[in-house]
Amino acid sequence: MDQALVDNLVMFFALAYYLLLVIVYVLRAHERSRLEIRLGPLFSAQLIPFIGLWAVNLINGLHVSRLVALAPIIIYLLYDLWYRAITRRKPVHHPDHWPLELKVYLLLLMVGSIGLNWYGYIVSELHGATLVCSFFVMMGSFSYYQYMHNKRKKTQVSNKP
Repeated sequence: MDQALVDNLVMFFALAYYLLLVIVYVLRAHERSRLEIRLGPLFSAQLIPFIGLWAVNLINGLHVSRLVALAPIIIYLLYDLWYRAITRRKPVHHPDHWPLELKVYLLLLMVGSIGLNWYGYIVSELHGATLVCSFFVMMGSFSYYQYMHNKRKKTQVSNKP
């Protein structure tokens, strides 16, 4: 398979990954947990293209940098599948005490995103910059979610008699 096609597909799915995270954080900000839960299978389905594209890079001549750059997102998506879907735990987004599993989850989210950005820079400076901008949009939506959560929390505390 043509390497340019593979790289463009990775870019497409990386942008879809960031878009899906933006949607998830906006849904969380507005407490739309049912819609967020419905997106779970779609989020897990991202494993298919990323593993497939990782395998194509392996077959195409062992582009080690591309293989290493895609590995963290695959590990994160596998962990997400285990954490959210297989264990069937109700996610607690703001626990008083963060369990180790949640800390690992957030670390893998960051490392997976950095790996995607790195892949973009391996392909071209434009692709890398596009993914970094997408990453910051995703982080902005996460900040919006945190802002809305803290705002609700303050309102609840001030409304207590």
